[in-house]
Amino acid sequence: MARENEPMLRLSEDEAMLRGAWRLLRAALGHLAWSATDQIAWLGSDMHPDELGLDYDHAYGVSWRPREAGWISGELPGLLEEVDRLIAELTDEGANPWSAEGLRTHSTWQRLRVLARRALARMPPTPWETTEQGSGV
Repeated sequence: MARENEPMLRLSEDEAMLRGAWRLLRAALGHLAWSATDQIAWLGSDMHPDELGLDYDHAYGVSWRPREAGWISGELPGLLEEVDRLIAELTDEGANPWSAEGLRTHSTWQRLRVLARRALARMPPTPWETTEQGSGV
């Protein structure tokens, strides 16, 4: 018998990976949505601004899991693809956009922040709580 504050059900490995992929994607988008000042503060002196792009790249790479679960639908796939495209565009420009000054002044960063906010607005923190039985995984 489970104690009062213990979870009743242990997640399967697939369900845990699915939820982890969702959380990674939300976190990466959250970092991209921040103001330049907040991004620079978060990066501190230990991380390079390209970490923002690398985090998203990793999260977007495993977003097939929530996509298959039906959590990425409607307008969201297009927004995520556009975020990915803009990050690639910044990368193609070289090092300048991936600097503190680039975060503050590059116009693509402004567009990226708006897109990240729009995507986050379509991503509930815990979609598994809004579906009847989770993902069915």
